Amino acid sequence: MTSDHRAYGEFVRSVLLNWSVAIAVGVLSVVGALHGMGHGRIPLAVDLVSAVGVTIAIGLSTFAPLPVLAVVVLTAVVYEAIGWSTPALIAAMVAALYRLALHSRRRVSWAAALASGGAWWAASAFEQSSQLWTLAALSSFAWTGLAVAYGDAVRNRRAYLAEVEERVRRVEVGREQEVRQRVAEERLRIARELHDVVAHHMAVITVQSGAAAYALSRQPSAAEPALHHIRQASQVVLKELAAIVGLLREPGAGKSPAHPQPGLDTLPQLLAGFAATGAKIDFEYSGEVRDLSASGSLAAYRIIQEALTNARKHGDGDTIHVRLRYERDCLQLEIINGVPETASTRDGGFGLIGMRERAAAADGSAQIGRTQDGRFSVHVTLPAPR
Repeated sequence: MTSDHRAYGEFVRSVLLNWSVAIAVGVLSVVGALHGMGHGRIPLAVDLVSAVGVTIAIGLSTFAPLPVLAVVVLTAVVYEAIGWSTPALIAAMVAALYRLALHSRRRVSWAAALASGGAWWAASAFEQSSQLWTLAALSSFAWTGLAVAYGDAVRNRRAYLAEVEERVRRVEVGREQEVRQRVAEERLRIARELHDVVAHHMAVITVQSGAAAYALSRQPSAAEPALHHIRQASQVVLKELAAIVGLLREPGAGKSPAHPQPGLDTLPQLLAGFAATGAKIDFEYSGEVRDLSASGSLAAYRIIQEALTNARKHGDGDTIHVRLRYERDCLQLEIINGVPETASTRDGGFGLIGMRERAAAADGSAQIGRTQDGRFSVHVTLPAPR
C-alpha cells in the first residue's frame, strides 16, 4: 500500500469517526431536550434546532475546524448570556478545537483554545459576576485546554510514526542498494579473475600454434602434442567465456591482478594458514582426484576460504570439517562447522552471496544453511568431468 492510499484511508476513517461522534452527541442532545434535562429556560424548539446544529458542526469540524469553532463559540456565548445553557455546545467546541490542533500550528491552536475558553468563561458569569471565579465557570478553560492538548499529542504521535516509517523505508532502500553494489563488486572481481584465466589460455594457444606451424614444416608427427594442447586450451577458453556471460566489467575498473590465481592445488597452504591461527580443521577427500577448470578450481578455493573465514569468525570454536568428494562428473565440496544457538544464520550475508555467485560462474551450485543437527553447512557442487 502506497503512502497516498494510506493517507486517504486514514482520512476516511477520521471522517467516519467524527460523524459517528456527531450523531451520538446529537441523539443525546435530542433526548435531553425532550426530557428537559438541565437546559434552564431554553425553549424545546430551540433546543432541538441546537441539537441538529451541534451534530452538523461536529461533523464539519473535520473539514473546517476554525470556522466551525467561531460559529460554535459565538452561539455558546449568546446562549450563556441569555441563560440558555446546553452541554452539547461544549462537545461541539471540544471537537472543533481537537480538529484544529490536529492540522494547525501549536501557537494557533492554543490561542484559539484560550480565546474560546475565555469567551465561554465570561459569558457564563454574564448575569452573575459573583460566579466568575467559581470552579464551574473556570472549567471552560479545562475543556478547551484538554481538547487542544489531546489533539496536539495525537498529531505528534502521527508525525513520529510517519517519520519512523520513512526511516525504515530509507534503511530498506539503502540496504537493497548496498546489496546490489556488493554483488556488482563481487561480479567484477570474478570477471577480473576469469579474464586472467582466458588471457593465459589464449597465450598458450598462441605459443602452441607457433610450435605446431614450425613442426609441420619440418617434422609433422611432432605437431600432434602442440595441437592437442591447443584443443584443450580452446575448450577451456570457450567454457570460461560461457561462464563470464552477463558479468560485464565497468569501464575504468582498473587492471586485473597479474599474480597467479590460487586453486585447489594451493588448498594445503590455505588450510595450514587457518590452522596456524588456532582453527581446528578436519580435512578429507575421496574419489579420483582430477583437475578442474581454472574457474572451477578458483571458485572452490575462494568458497573454501570464505567458508573457513565465516566459521572462524562466527563459529563456536569447534572443529571445522572440510570434505572434498570427487564423483563421476562433479566435485562435491562441503564445509561444516558448529555455530552458537543464538547466532543468526539468515540468508542475506554478502559473503554468502559471493559464494553463490562464484559457484554459478563456474557452472555449479551452492546450498547454504543450517543442518538438521543445528550446524552450519556450505555444500557446493562444481563440474569435474573425467
